[in-house]
Amino acid sequence: MTAARTTVGLALMGVLMNAFVACGSSDETAPSTGGSNTAGESGGGGDGGSSASAGRGGGGGSAGTIQTGGTGGAGGSGGEGGPSGDAGDSPGGSGNTCSAVGTSCGASAECCTGFCDPVAGACARAPGSCLGAGETCLVGTDCCSVSCRGGTCSSDQCIGDGEACSTDAECCGGLCTGDICAPLSDSCSTLGNACSAHADCCSSFCLGDVCSRPSYCTQAGDICATDAECCAGLCAKEAGSSFGLCTLAPASGAGGCLSAGEVCSDGAIYDGGDLPTCGGECCSRACFPYGPTGVLICQPPSGCHPTGEICREDVDCCGSATRPDGDSAGIVCSKDGDNEVGRCDAGNACTPAGGICRLQELSCSANANCCSGNVLQFNTCKQDNLGIPRCLAAEVDCTDPANYQGQACATSADCCNLPCVPNPAGDPPFVCGETCVPADGACTTSADCCAGLPCNVLPGSSSGVCGDIPGGGTGGTGGTGGDAGAPGTGGTGGTGGAGGTGGTGGAGGTGGTSSCSLYGQGCDADGDCCNGVPCTNGFCVIEVT
Repeated sequence: MTAARTTVGLALMGVLMNAFVACGSSDETAPSTGGSNTAGESGGGGDGGSSASAGRGGGGGSAGTIQTGGTGGAGGSGGEGGPSGDAGDSPGGSGNTCSAVGTSCGASAECCTGFCDPVAGACARAPGSCLGAGETCLVGTDCCSVSCRGGTCSSDQCIGDGEACSTDAECCGGLCTGDICAPLSDSCSTLGNACSAHADCCSSFCLGDVCSRPSYCTQAGDICATDAECCAGLCAKEAGSSFGLCTLAPASGAGGCLSAGEVCSDGAIYDGGDLPTCGGECCSRACFPYGPTGVLICQPPSGCHPTGEICREDVDCCGSATRPDGDSAGIVCSKDGDNEVGRCDAGNACTPAGGICRLQELSCSANANCCSGNVLQFNTCKQDNLGIPRCLAAEVDCTDPANYQGQACATSADCCNLPCVPNPAGDPPFVCGETCVPADGACTTSADCCAGLPCNVLPGSSSGVCGDIPGGGTGGTGGTGGDAGAPGTGGTGGTGGAGGTGGTGGAGGTGGTSSCSLYGQGCDADGDCCNGVPCTNGFCVIEVT
């Protein structure tokens, strides 16, 4: 598929991650039971022990089958053998230990959720996911039920706005006032409330008559507990409140486009066909389907962030001091006050490498004045691995993309659509990688990752990690088999069969990934791609002509 990347000179302007989230709980598979012993109607073998819970990625494997007992001797008209003994009480072994939500961490592999929040330095739910009933939680929004009671996710759905309540933790909005759940928003229903249409919800996504999560981050105007979960960068809370509403980080010179993760095109669910013209209202010009839900969202762009996109530090922005064209563009991450998140401003000169540009044959009202040369005179605007037109640091010859591996880049467009990934050495900040990025490798967008792996990236950051959840825990040991049944009485009874052997412990679950290729990832056929996106020249993209 490497060679196919070179042909992704698609005139794409728009249409990422598949079902890697499904409320974060792993399912356990019941063990197999022992088979019956033969001869003289002897008792059956004992049951195998239960396998241990699998790791966060998926359910533990099924326990092995019980072996059958030996054949008894030939008997006369003896009676039936006695019943089989009970299974032994040896418990299944425990899975690998991991840290619960809220526990300090240094790496995502330490956490049961598979995600260590780099801002808080603590285990948190993975972006876009939720925790199942019985799992450790800090606040209601951690849970699929939006109800965290006594530090544990409740199996009961949160109580909706205006309904009777007795505690704050029962309410979708986290506040029970006068025995009634108080709404957080006056204009729409927050996460977990009942709905009948997408327009009822602050998230613009009504699923199964409940306001749900359409994206990997929380929508502007919806309930939040921390800044890090908001697509727009900030969680506005009143003093002393546990919850607030996500809001766009204020910044000067950044424009009014939608940041990555926000629902675009009025929350349409993609089921094939055309995409919003010129990438819709997204700062990234990339309004594409989000794998797990199919909802059109603004996708995180490849490499550095263009003007208007949220950021955490200057290096996140195209044209900043350490980026290509930084000396001439002078772009910074513009922040208001002491906010940790801001937005990339417009700078003061030409459009730097990584900035949005117009193609020679298609304008979309974008700038032709790339710092590396005017697009109308030079081939200095090329589509990245998501199909977003980006200014190049210099013109590229994509006859052999491998020639660019290890070289400095602003986006994948500088790499002939090989991934442009964070440089472990730090300088330059980003370099061209090799084909696709495997699990646990550094990425900027899911299109960088190998098929089925999302790029987990904190809103505003230009550096993430491929893969949803690390490998699962080790399966438990099977229980001890039961004793054989007693021989029958009467004539020459048949000998009782041998006791069944205990079942084999289940294998640990594997890390959670998508079963299909996310937008921009590699494919062999149309059916490989999520959400009905076609496989175009070896990649899940929609060609716009």
